[in-house]
Amino acid sequence: MYARVNIIFGTKDKVCPGVAHVEKSDRHVVEAAPGNRGLTTLVDRKTGVIVAISYWDDLAQSLEARLTKARAGAAKAAGGALITENFEIAVAERLAVPDPGATVQMTQMQLDPSRVDAGLAFVSDELLQRLSACSGLCSAELLIDRVIGNGLLVTTWTDQDAADRAQALLDGLRRDTEAARGATFPRSESYMLIWRSAPAS
Repeated sequence: MYARVNIIFGTKDKVCPGVAHVEKSDRHVVEAAPGNRGLTTLVDRKTGVIVAISYWDDLAQSLEARLTKARAGAAKAAGGALITENFEIAVAERLAVPDPGATVQMTQMQLDPSRVDAGLAFVSDELLQRLSACSGLCSAELLIDRVIGNGLLVTTWTDQDAADRAQALLDGLRRDTEAARGATFPRSESYMLIWRSAPAS
C-alpha cells in the first residue's frame, strides 16, 4: 500500500475554510475513488498548515483529474501552496482508534539510500518498539521513498502530553543511534487530527 502526503501551506486566517473544503467537498471524492484505502486530515492552526494523507493500492490511482482538481481547490480555499510527496507504507500499526483532536507527530527521516533496509529495521524493531511502550499511542506509520531514502514516521497520540513524552524519548534515541544506523531525523512537527478513515490492514 502507498501514501500520498499533501501539505498545504495556507494562511492562518484561511485555515478553517481550507479544512472545511477538504472535509465537505474533497473527502467523499477521494474515498470514492478506485483504489483508495482511506484519508487522514491534520491541521496546525498556528501556522496555517493542513496535511491530507491519502492511502492507495497503487499510486497511479491517485492521479485522476478529479482528485487533482480537489487538491487544487483545497489549496485555493486555504490561501496557500500545495506540495505532494509519495511513499510506500513500510509499517502500519494501529493500537486504538484516535478521536478527532488527537495529536499527530510527523517526524521526518532521512535514510542512507544504500542502507534503507537496515534503517527501516532499526526504526521498526527498535524505535517503534520503544514508542509502543509509551502510554497514549494510538497508531504508528512508517512511510518511505526507497529511491532517495526520504521518509516520515507518523504517530498518533491521545493528547499533547503523551506526544511530548514520546518526543523526549525519540530525541534521546536518535542522538544515540542515528549516526551508527545511517538514519537521521531532521525535525518533528505536531498537528491536530481532524478526521481519519484508516486504511484496512
